[in-house]
Amino acid sequence: MTGHQPPPHHQPYPPQQPHPYPQAHPYGAPAPQGCEVCGAQPAAAATVRAHQGMVVIMRTITRRGVLCRTCGLAVYRKMTSETLVTGWWGLLSFFVTPFVVLGNLGARSAFRRLPEPYGARRPPLDPGRRVLRRAPAMLVLTPLALALAAIPVLFVIGLLADGDGDGETAGLSVGDCVHNTAEWPEQTLLKVDCGSPLAEYRVADEPHCGPSDYLLRAEYLIDPPGRPGYCVTAL
Repeated sequence: MTGHQPPPHHQPYPPQQPHPYPQAHPYGAPAPQGCEVCGAQPAAAATVRAHQGMVVIMRTITRRGVLCRTCGLAVYRKMTSETLVTGWWGLLSFFVTPFVVLGNLGARSAFRRLPEPYGARRPPLDPGRRVLRRAPAMLVLTPLALALAAIPVLFVIGLLADGDGDGETAGLSVGDCVHNTAEWPEQTLLKVDCGSPLAEYRVADEPHCGPSDYLLRAEYLIDPPGRPGYCVTAL
């Protein structure tokens, strides 16, 4: 007669020993993704855009991918350079293009943060020259820089011209010194300091006007007289 046998004593599993060879990636973890163009590592996911303006319509080309530093910079420089040439030809495109160019700077920063790639299985793209050293950038940015530099110059010229206009319209009185910017008998008189090298004539009243003096037009006086009785005499 066979009686009930007690279950065997549970034996714990022996502790796991460390693997004799270190593993690059834990079991089940995905391996780092390489560049989709050349297969090199490391690589980063980024989005680069190019814009084309066609007067009435426009088109934006988007490139999303995982690229290494070399291929990523090549894509960024090519698409940004093309945008600088083709992106301005349209009313809406003129305003969209700057945002596309600035938006690509984020992808550029992501690629530049990567170290030099290694382990390429295919030839990488050629980055070529930097965007600012390419002909499209020089063609567009040089006139833009000149236009921006001209703004303060035009502002100063406007202030000077405005100042000259004040001199022409300011009322003159006896004893004031003037400079004529026109050819006599035309009168475009500027009121200047009598000690200035520009001072040519002095305003005088009728008793002091000679035959060689020029009669002063009434609009230059604070209180125009009823008859021409003022002149400018040479200093």
